[in-house]
Amino acid sequence: MSAKRALALLCAVLVIGGGVVALRRATQSTHYPQDPDSSVRVVVEARSNRAEPNHDLEELTEAHLWYCRLEIGSDPVGEVQRVSDDPPRFAIVLRPSLDSTDRKQYEGCLEDWSLDHQLLHVVSMTAEAGPEEGA
Repeated sequence: MSAKRALALLCAVLVIGGGVVALRRATQSTHYPQDPDSSVRVVVEARSNRAEPNHDLEELTEAHLWYCRLEIGSDPVGEVQRVSDDPPRFAIVLRPSLDSTDRKQYEGCLEDWSLDHQLLHVVSMTAEAGPEEGA
C-alpha cells in the first residue's frame, strides 16, 4: 500500500470515528444532579375524548401525571391542583427539579396518548428555587 493511500485511509478512519463520537454526544441522554430542595411546577391543559363515564377529567389527568412521573427521578409534592376550568388546566409540583433530559422525557410522556381517551398538553414547566439557606 502506498503512503498516500495509507494516509487517506487513516484520515477517513479519523473522520468517521470523530463523526460517531459527535453523533453519540448529540443524541445521548445525560442527567445532571439537581438541588434536592429545588422543584418544578408543571401546568398541563387536559382534554378527553370518549372517556369512560365513571372517570372524570380530573381523575384521568391525575393518573396521567402520576404515571409519567415513573419516567423521571422526581416525586410529587402535594396533590394535583386544578388551576383553571376553561380551558381545564392542572398543576403538579415535582421535587427535585428536572434536568433537561428529564424535562423532555416527562413532557413527551405527558403529551403521548398514554391513557386511552386522555390527551395532555404541557403549558409550562417553571423551576422554583429551593428554600433560602438559613431561612
